Amino acid sequence: MTVDPYRDFEQLVSDLRSRSGHLPENLVLMDTVDSTNRFVKDLVDRFFEEEATPRAAFVVAYKQTAGRGRQGRCWVSSAGRGLYCTWLQPLPAGQGRLEDQLETLPLLVGVGVCRAVAALIGGEALLKWPNDVLVGGRKIAGILIETVAGSNGETAAVIGFGVNYDFGAGSTLPTPVSTSLALETGTPPSRAVVVEGLARSLERELGHCGDLGYTLDAYRACTVHREGDEVSCRVGGETLAGRFAGFDSGGRFRLRTAAGLRTIASGEVIEA
Repeated sequence: MTVDPYRDFEQLVSDLRSRSGHLPENLVLMDTVDSTNRFVKDLVDRFFEEEATPRAAFVVAYKQTAGRGRQGRCWVSSAGRGLYCTWLQPLPAGQGRLEDQLETLPLLVGVGVCRAVAALIGGEALLKWPNDVLVGGRKIAGILIETVAGSNGETAAVIGFGVNYDFGAGSTLPTPVSTSLALETGTPPSRAVVVEGLARSLERELGHCGDLGYTLDAYRACTVHREGDEVSCRVGGETLAGRFAGFDSGGRFRLRTAAGLRTIASGEVIEA
């Protein structure tokens, strides 16, 4: 599939205008940006400097020049090959304890993106902990969540995610273990349909922010991991090997190693 950056971006703008009734109120569409997360973090900082409350917003870029993934990795963000997005989610005190919101939010984001991808391909998508979205064991989307705190205790989540879109047969994939909507469907839905699907799914799941019971049930239903699976986890500079022992009541990954049971709050599965 040949990408024409100018024609395809203009088509995306036109299609989204026609679907405006199904999209978030504050949708920002950008041709090129260094990083959608960086753009949104700067926006939140300006809100806080002016002692204003940020509003939910959805930023979508056609190309990033300095896209970032987890652990500081580069996220390949070529024009039109993916959809590069950041969702701004205020975390107001009136919607429950901040600790509960922060605990559930990363899991709900994973569920939202995973369920959107499954609907777009008409098949199964699963989550590799903490939040890589896989189709047939190959990565199709990744997520990077950051938080910004104001001087008066306000907090906002900056939820970045990228979905591989137009890497078709003969294209150079971001990694040897990646896939894309084009590869999984043959003819992918339009970019506007993908943007709408992602936005609606994410908004629906984030409506449960702070609800740990719902969050854990939803995340467990989407995970690729099964108890007893042999896995390796990277935790800081350490690599741990063992068998998956389920998630604890806070959604943390439990690994049964030769040295005993480890509960991992921050890290990533590097083999699944």
